[in-house]
Amino acid sequence: MKVLSFSYCFPNSTKPQWGIFVLQRLGALAKLDEVEVVSPVPIFRPVRGRGPLPASETLAGLKVHRPGFLCVPGLFKSCDAWLYARALRPWLRDYCRTNRPDLLDAHFIWPDGVAVAMLAAEMNLPFVITLRGKIFECTAGSMNRQCRAALHTAAAVISVSKQMADLAIEWGHPASSMHLIPNGVDTNLFHPRDRIACRRRLGLPTQQPMIVAVAHLKPSKGVGELVEAVSRLHPRPHLVLVGGEAERGYRRTLQQQIARLGVSEHVSLVGAQSYENIPLFLSAADVCVLASHREGCPNVVLESLSSGTPVVASDVGAVRDILRHGEDGLIYPAGNVGRLVVSIKTALQRSWSQAALHAAPGVVHWRRVAIDVHKVLEHACSKPTPAGMPKEAT
Repeated sequence: MKVLSFSYCFPNSTKPQWGIFVLQRLGALAKLDEVEVVSPVPIFRPVRGRGPLPASETLAGLKVHRPGFLCVPGLFKSCDAWLYARALRPWLRDYCRTNRPDLLDAHFIWPDGVAVAMLAAEMNLPFVITLRGKIFECTAGSMNRQCRAALHTAAAVISVSKQMADLAIEWGHPASSMHLIPNGVDTNLFHPRDRIACRRRLGLPTQQPMIVAVAHLKPSKGVGELVEAVSRLHPRPHLVLVGGEAERGYRRTLQQQIARLGVSEHVSLVGAQSYENIPLFLSAADVCVLASHREGCPNVVLESLSSGTPVVASDVGAVRDILRHGEDGLIYPAGNVGRLVVSIKTALQRSWSQAALHAAPGVVHWRRVAIDVHKVLEHACSKPTPAGMPKEAT
């Protein structure tokens, strides 16, 4: 089966970890099917000090095409999918003349899913959409109408969380072709390691209890709430924040909060790290914390469990699908700092089995995920191609 996958959110030389979960799923799927990737590049989004991305390249064994499309930051956002489809139309026609795929595979409903729905109708090809957290940004107005139309014409929909699956069914996609397939994890990379040895290797304190959070530094990731929670804990654990600044000026704001709360000696901002280093940070921690206000299927939860580290997570996205409250970690209401404090304290006081966490039901290798995805795509190929979406944005 020939699969052409679309995801604007995909690793590249300027953002090597951007959408890495898409790369991981497609890399595993490529062992079962012929897979190529289209990752459109916004041509009016400036990247300071960096040159243009190549029009095509091979990444982790996958051929990746990067055609450009017009995208004006902050303006005309309801037209993004139409502009995406308009730009890719001639490229896709040329591609299909010599290498026609059996199916188009869109990651994220916006803008990829809506644009792919338009393109699939023109090319008379079936298409599948994978729902990730982007759907929550499309709950009203023109973007919502376009998403509903795309869901109506998709041959199948894969959701990484039950919450998003229920929403898509509410928006009109048949329950019979909705498939819940959470993300996977590379259990060969993320496995239990000696905690103290990892701390020494990373130059982190070896005597204090340690919390690690892997997240972009921005308010919606709840990192400010996590800093506040640490200030309320006694004795204070050491908090390690792994992640780069996602909103300009927020790192400085966070540093000011840390100083104001008097926890400068108890918080380390280590910045963005290579993906290969993430297992060391997770293994160094006594507890991993996810404090996000919104998520799709947060891979750090799976990666932490696979590393043998318990998780305290906000009740968002697929968290309840992949984390058993009281068995693999603790779940608390997003944004509730008081409950976060209690959950961290409880998790630090409890003794956890690294082996049991590594073997938790939510920890599924990407190979297993790829098999499930392959079955969905194979069945979608056998369905009649729907009439599809209109070419114009609605």
